[in-house]
Amino acid sequence: MALNRQELRDYLATKTRADFSKVGDDDELFSTGTIDSFAVVDLLTFLEKHTGKSHGLGDVDLDELDSVSRILAFVDAQSK
Repeated sequence: MALNRQELRDYLATKTRADFSKVGDDDELFSTGTIDSFAVVDLLTFLEKHTGKSHGLGDVDLDELDSVSRILAFVDAQSK
């Protein structure tokens, strides 16, 4: 199942309750506190549904998930 930009942004907005209309695709998410470490597990579970691959916390570098653009690139790489 492919993950599109808007679906990811909607998911992140719902989970974080952040105003994603003010968050750009390249804005840092973890570094700025938009997403905290507790949300990582939920995000990885959400991404697993789209890649079909399970990722543990030790399998992923948070830099790969630190922006909408990076998350989409990560999912794209995992889907191949």
